[in-house]
Amino acid sequence: MSETKLPYGKPVKLLVDYQGFPDGRLMLFEIRRKKGGKEEKVTEVYGVTKGGKGVGQWIPLIERKEILPLEEKVSELVEEEKYYFIAKIDDQEAKSGDMVFTYPLDIYLKDTDDKPVHGAKCTITFADRTKKEGEIKNGHAKFKDVPAGKFKLDLEVYEFVFED
Repeated sequence: MSETKLPYGKPVKLLVDYQGFPDGRLMLFEIRRKKGGKEEKVTEVYGVTKGGKGVGQWIPLIERKEILPLEEKVSELVEEEKYYFIAKIDDQEAKSGDMVFTYPLDIYLKDTDDKPVHGAKCTITFADRTKKEGEIKNGHAKFKDVPAGKFKLDLEVYEFVFED
């Protein structure tokens, strides 16, 4: 099954084919998480059948606030966190493909005088080895839709001037 990337913070539409059930039948979507070789149930939401499909909506309430220390290099060992759902109606079940959330990232950098860095170009490498380029403006380098995990930030030609 394929992996679907979803922006964190937005409702997730749950959709599954279910032929043979009349419209309006109540069904259950069990949301599950896979992380570090373990699986666990996160929550359950209800949906209904409509036009041969089961339809539901899940609003993820995943707490994702981290203060990350600067790392010299990207870790090769990152615990991937994936989600999927099992749709249930009567004695039938259907499993979805994996869902992976992406997150906004805001990095704040100050120089040695405690002033925000401005105008420095940067490249960020994520734990999954993907890269994005950006520019630091008023101390902030902002990136959308980044994978969870550690990252490496490289600054291009930023001059620090030290005065006596």
